[in-house]
Amino acid sequence: MILLSMILVPMLAAPFAYIGEKINKNIPKYLSLSIGIFLGLSTIYLLLNYPNKGFAFEEFYKIYPPFDFNLHLAVDGISLILLSVTAFLAITVTLSSWNVEKPGAYFFLVLIFLGPMVGVFTSLNLLWFFIFWEFTLVPMFFHIGIWGAENRIYAAMKFFIYTHLASIFLLLGIIILFLNTHTFDFTNLFGVNLEPGIAKLVWVLMFIGFAVKMPVVPFHTWLPDAHVQAPSPISVFLAGLLLKMGAYGLLRWEIFMLPETSKFFAPLMAFIAVLTIFYAGFRALAEDHIKKMVAYSSINHMGFVLLGFSVITAAGISAAIYEMVGHALIISLLFMIAGYIHSKTHTWYISELGGLMKKIPGLMTMFVIGILAAVGLPGTAGFIGEITVMIAAFDYYGWIMIIVPLASALSAGFFMWMLQRAVFGPLKECFKDLKSLKELPLIENIPLVMYIIAFIVIGIVPSLVFNLYNPVVDAFAQLFNLNRG
Repeated sequence: MILLSMILVPMLAAPFAYIGEKINKNIPKYLSLSIGIFLGLSTIYLLLNYPNKGFAFEEFYKIYPPFDFNLHLAVDGISLILLSVTAFLAITVTLSSWNVEKPGAYFFLVLIFLGPMVGVFTSLNLLWFFIFWEFTLVPMFFHIGIWGAENRIYAAMKFFIYTHLASIFLLLGIIILFLNTHTFDFTNLFGVNLEPGIAKLVWVLMFIGFAVKMPVVPFHTWLPDAHVQAPSPISVFLAGLLLKMGAYGLLRWEIFMLPETSKFFAPLMAFIAVLTIFYAGFRALAEDHIKKMVAYSSINHMGFVLLGFSVITAAGISAAIYEMVGHALIISLLFMIAGYIHSKTHTWYISELGGLMKKIPGLMTMFVIGILAAVGLPGTAGFIGEITVMIAAFDYYGWIMIIVPLASALSAGFFMWMLQRAVFGPLKECFKDLKSLKELPLIENIPLVMYIIAFIVIGIVPSLVFNLYNPVVDAFAQLFNLNRG
């Protein structure tokens, strides 16, 4: 029952976080930290006992068998790496929110979010996957709407409308799939043989749902607004987990379930991916709002994930999963520091910043490290993710993919331009005597250091990540003869 407990325990603990604030303001944050540690220890147990092939730790709970509405839980290497990210971010987001206002309600929503998130990555029943998928929207909506910036209501509504409308397309695809197969279970749907027209219709409907959540161009417009208005720790959940839901859904419920149909749509995915990479890169280059710039860089990196998936080979899928993990760690660091810059300087705009390294060298050094990782510095996860995706794409599509490495130069361009203006150079006069412009307290530095250690460790030893899920990806590729283009 370990998987079910990882879903239920955070949700059952949530009301105690809300009630606990009335007893002691510290109870909610310590409870949230305890749940994060519980998820971490549970994931470590799964990792240590995982047989390194196929699904393991299966749990099956009959709810309404005639409709195949049964809670079927299990994990493979792909699920495990994303559960590891979930537990890691649960701890770091709690530490980053240590002094948040209204801690009872805030951590209530954090815990309500974590349970369904685990459900998304462990459910092998497509209908339950959808229920968990939808459930994550609610706490995120309230986090943005209550703790966000001045336009938080607009951003929260836009986030909810976009993602909920996308879920309608996803649900339509699920219904059509069920009417043609009479099952929601992945073990029955894996490589299912549908009539080609039905398969393509199901694929397109579900792809819209997943593409909006990733997000990729042209379904991306909700994300910059959501990030700008959301408190920075919630931006970590948005970028580190919510976006990964879309990528995971595309991989598990489309590429694995309908590999031949996915291969048919591979050129479309590649086109959208390249469009996303360059469009988001140029938007970031022109952006003056520091958090919005980081948001567009996040979209840029999700384009690399989609490009890896579009290859539909073991190499491409493996590279895309690694890029997902590296992106979650690196972008979380950048969003947190962007938020700290705003809280200390009282501005979001790069043109109004300058010389911050002179006043807060510790924080800015970590910012520089994060940016170097984001642009693909060797020895970090950013380098391994991008280079493996580009090699796989070049091997599959040929010389036309020679344009993709230019995106790395574009990323370096907008990040270095921002560093030159905001971090280095002369200190702005208005900052010389600003009392708020000082280093972070220890508790807020801890999660930033955790991000840096994590993306450097897996950058130096990428086998820690690759070895976990490569057997699953290789088995899938061999089964459907997808090792070569």
